[in-house]
Amino acid sequence: MEPTSTRLPPRELGAAPRAPHDFPWLPPRGPRRGVRWYGVLSFWGHLQHFLASAIATNDIDARDWMTPDEPEELARRVLERLGGEPGAGTVADGLGRDLWIDFLADTGDDPAVAEAVGAMLCREYVAHDPADPSRSITLPRGDVLLLGGDMAYPVATTDEIHDRFVVPLNRSLVGAADGAPRVVLGVPGNHDWYDGLDGFARLVRRRAAELRPDEEVASVVPGAPTGRRVRRVASWAERFVQGATISQRKALVLEGYTPVQGASYLALPLAPGLTLLGVDRQLRSVDFRQRRFFQRVLDARPDDRLVVLLPDPVYAFLEPSSTGVAMVEALALDLSARPHLVVSGDLHHYERLEVGPTTHVIAGGGGAFLHGARLSRDGVAVRPSMEWPDEAQTRALLWRVPLHVALGRAGLIPHLVMTLFFAPTLGIGLTFWGTRGSVEGASAVAAGIAGVVCALIGGWRRGRFARIAALALATGVVVGLVPTATARAAAWLLELAGLTLGPGAMAAVVLLLAAFVGSLAFGAYLAALAATGLENTQALTALGHRGYKHFVRLRVQADGAAVDAWVIGAADPLDRSAQPALVDAFRWRARAAEDGVSAQSASERR
Repeated sequence: MEPTSTRLPPRELGAAPRAPHDFPWLPPRGPRRGVRWYGVLSFWGHLQHFLASAIATNDIDARDWMTPDEPEELARRVLERLGGEPGAGTVADGLGRDLWIDFLADTGDDPAVAEAVGAMLCREYVAHDPADPSRSITLPRGDVLLLGGDMAYPVATTDEIHDRFVVPLNRSLVGAADGAPRVVLGVPGNHDWYDGLDGFARLVRRRAAELRPDEEVASVVPGAPTGRRVRRVASWAERFVQGATISQRKALVLEGYTPVQGASYLALPLAPGLTLLGVDRQLRSVDFRQRRFFQRVLDARPDDRLVVLLPDPVYAFLEPSSTGVAMVEALALDLSARPHLVVSGDLHHYERLEVGPTTHVIAGGGGAFLHGARLSRDGVAVRPSMEWPDEAQTRALLWRVPLHVALGRAGLIPHLVMTLFFAPTLGIGLTFWGTRGSVEGASAVAAGIAGVVCALIGGWRRGRFARIAALALATGVVVGLVPTATARAAAWLLELAGLTLGPGAMAAVVLLLAAFVGSLAFGAYLAALAATGLENTQALTALGHRGYKHFVRLRVQADGAAVDAWVIGAADPLDRSAQPALVDAFRWRARAAEDGVSAQSASERR
């Protein structure tokens, strides 16, 4: 499809809503929807996660064949594409102006949401200037699209990235094409690694060879619909066993964007005294190649301030993250001594933290399901400067989780597990109806197993084990009582109605009811974990919520003294009557210490 020049007028940004947003229960209609995290098809993604982890444990690493770009060489490639002076030391110097960057992470889930995010991304906006709030400025589209990882869920294969991210985004980008050259850079997240970076590399790495014209087309047509995914996997397995060639798209093309990086990690001089580091931790940690590469870069630029792009944050739900802290330690970054701007996705909400002189920004709102704010904050040392959704908005969504899970909208795996789990207990109860000890014994066994499983789901976290275990045990007791309680309730209701069922029909009815009630109890357990702050991801992951999507538009000042940021989002991206809004705006001063600015005001609130 030939792009047409349809430059859209800048849009005025209003404030993002802070009241809880009322979302409809039913998901949008369409051939593809968001991933159901407990869906049967998602099981393939979870299985591939385990396989990828096993491969990583054996030190089989796609980074073995990568050649990282020297910072000057990467800057030269970026400037050649953007039409700047390739010989300049930094991108801003080569452009002779401020550098604009759009940051987007956690993108490929519901294609309709991804397309709506793409429509927000390709617009220009009018907002207050952090340097002078009395005047407004136009925020142009970024020269650079910076991707924070997790391009598709549950596994970022070439086909899933194509259908869930590239095609929806291109439907917005092609229609808003303005002919301006741009580049795409990024680092992979854990879901990109489940496929060994194959899909990620076809999207972000520079082309190893010249492609045919038909291979460089920005596709706006998805591949096989969701219902054919099982057949696609089966076909892949058949061809693999037969030793046949498995054809793949040579490239994943975003309209108007050129990939320029050579590895899954990068260092790019943005402006004088300001360098971007993009880190890849694979599924475990930063490898020795990166440690050596980044140490060499930092030794050559000892006075540079750093914008650090991480695949997951240093602080997750207001407490230190083991993987984030490990990445910082591996790179020997002292976040408490010098100003850093640390940007990441992975968690699907927006949050800005000021910790010492360093600003931490989590912006995983590119189109995937929602993670809310942490609700219980007892003993938490840090507090967010801004978060979206906030506590009230998150709490308004959390109560929907139990029924959402029970109705199968999160997928049917809980129901299948409950059916397999309850069948032996019901068999004992129906066989020995009236033998109270056998029924109670079977329920006790079921309660114990359910308690252990719930404890594993809650996680064995230091300092929280007792509370997680108590909550898991209570849930296990409830789940253990479900089959016998359901059987007695069904028998009472049938007697009240004057109906009689045979043993087989009775077993089927009770089993279906028990699977529903057991799934309701499981959903309530997930919601309780989130409400108490014991585990903060799984409840809203199960909800698969489409709201509170956003991206970050950054302005790197030409002199490298500061980075201005505007977070642009929509509470309900599929509400056509709603307009994109300003979620947050701030200024990060790269030279705060030299300017005499206190550590706590290194990032100025607007």
